[in-house]
Amino acid sequence: MKLLIYPDISDQDVLRIEASFPELDIIRPRSEGEALAYIVDADMMYGTITPALLMTAQHLKWVQANCIGMENYIFPELRESPVLLSNVRGVFSDHIANQVWAYILAFSRGLPRYIRRQVNREWNPEGETIHLGDQTIGIIGLGGIGREVARRAVPFGSRVIAVDPGVFEPSEGVEAVWPLERLDDLLKTSDFVVICAPHSPETEKLIGAAQLNRMKSTGYLINIGRGIIVDLQALTSALQQRQIAGAALDVYEIEPLPSDHPLWGMEQVILTPHMAGHGPFVQDRRMDVFIENIKRFMHGEDLLTQVDKLQWF
Repeated sequence: MKLLIYPDISDQDVLRIEASFPELDIIRPRSEGEALAYIVDADMMYGTITPALLMTAQHLKWVQANCIGMENYIFPELRESPVLLSNVRGVFSDHIANQVWAYILAFSRGLPRYIRRQVNREWNPEGETIHLGDQTIGIIGLGGIGREVARRAVPFGSRVIAVDPGVFEPSEGVEAVWPLERLDDLLKTSDFVVICAPHSPETEKLIGAAQLNRMKSTGYLINIGRGIIVDLQALTSALQQRQIAGAALDVYEIEPLPSDHPLWGMEQVILTPHMAGHGPFVQDRRMDVFIENIKRFMHGEDLLTQVDKLQWF
């Protein structure tokens, strides 16, 4: 079997693949022109496929993407083709869940307020704190990241509820999982609304003015899913009008966020530059997923992280 890797990965990663599957013929083209020549008889591919590569491939049966989000990856021809597609979901789950709880803890202890006072050399202990044992965490999207966020709520005694279109059984720390049709109930009930959903046609602009208006005035919105899920203008207006207490964002409808955007200057807002997934071991984990999927592919088994292409377009 022939494996095409494009763009290239490190020699160390290739050695891991070779050690696990010495029978594989591994091709590492250095340009798309070379990739076009080699993909003709490739059986599998790791990396980023393009319409030209897909059109040229004659034996390709499976592509392993090196990312999680599919909104900028899937194109119509790939969606309609019989080629299997898998991603690397799960490799960032613990890092991103830790980021979510960093936001929650920061808000609960008033850190955005005190950090600004520190910058201004102002000694002022005034300000309220939040007891997390009294709080409800509402999670939109109970996938790997959502489950990790919920699991971390247990030591704090926070109640967790979730909405998800495809998950029906609670996981550790989750009191109840509702269908997406009950999003309004989650928004009205939650003190912290945490968006862990991926971008899909179903979730695009899921949170707009109407949904923000249903949140508690003391509630906080956290988005580590995808920026397109939240209407940025509606969120900005809600924060300016104090409809909600605050927000923490790692992803944005517009990236990078323009330097003159009003959100930069808001005390009740935490902004990070799409880095919640940063942390050690991520590339090793990508390879773990890929190696497991190679084994499954070669044995005719279901892929660990197969993507439902029909959800797109």
